[in-house]
Amino acid sequence: MADPWRFHRALKRVGVISAFFIFLIVASVVLGLVDERSRGFHLLIYCWISFVFVMLTVTHEVRCPRCGQRFHAKGLDYWQLTRRCLHCGQEKYAKLEARPKSEES
Repeated sequence: MADPWRFHRALKRVGVISAFFIFLIVASVVLGLVDERSRGFHLLIYCWISFVFVMLTVTHEVRCPRCGQRFHAKGLDYWQLTRRCLHCGQEKYAKLEARPKSEES
């Protein structure tokens, strides 16, 4: 059986790797290893900003495996760090058969 959370996990890995990458860039600037006035550095920062916008767009469009709605967005509400689907309450990375805790009363 295919993992329904595969895409969510891939996005999480890309986010962690990119956070480590930006940490290396900032550390290099602080330590004086990179000249922040160079064209290459500015190009790198513009690419980073573009990457962040692409990741926000992709994350916004990720669907819940249970209900098929956007996992992180509902109407004008958007919360990238949510642990539950904003539509059906499915917990992130939980089995799809599991019901949300709010319905288990």
